[in-house]
Amino acid sequence: MASREASAQAINAIALRYPWLIGGSADLSPSTKTNLTFRGADSFEPGQYGGRNVHFGIREHAMGTILNGLALCGLRPYGSSFLILSGCMKPPIRLAAMMELGVI
Repeated sequence: MASREASAQAINAIALRYPWLIGGSADLSPSTKTNLTFRGADSFEPGQYGGRNVHFGIREHAMGTILNGLALCGLRPYGSSFLILSGCMKPPIRLAAMMELGVI
């Protein structure tokens, strides 16, 4: 089994029991398999704020920043991208580490 498939199964199992787990990816969810797929885990969209799948678009830096903000609000956010694109996320990753935020 591919590690991203195992990760998808694990994150869906955990999210069923923890309603404050929310996240997504920067336009890569089909590849990184970060979408929550169980019933009720819809997309977070205008007018539909109960969703737990966030679609950040092609914005790794903004995704990291948004995840930090969600963590400051008491949620447990997660985000996914390819390692090569993590350079775009250096500032929000550094802030999350310095602030000891629980961003996954």
